[in-house]
Amino acid sequence: MSKVLGNNIARIRKELKMTQQELADLIGIERTSLSQIETGAYNPSADTMKKISDTLARPLGDIFFNPDVLKFKTLETQSTETSERKEVG
Repeated sequence: MSKVLGNNIARIRKELKMTQQELADLIGIERTSLSQIETGAYNPSADTMKKISDTLARPLGDIFFNPDVLKFKTLETQSTETSERKEVG
């Protein structure tokens, strides 16, 4: 998860002064599962992601987003464009 999706659950949860146990209870999973999701050791299902989003009252993109993916995409796009220019020129 940490490679593709970022994870702001712990930060947002703490801003809301909510414990892992409280959030886990509200979304219907074990605290240990939530801990693994927060650390990126476990990829949550789409259903669990939606429950987290609804419970924290934040859009999915605010919770599960990794800005490094955009950097990678930008670098990948630049690399492709450079290769195409070399072939044309």
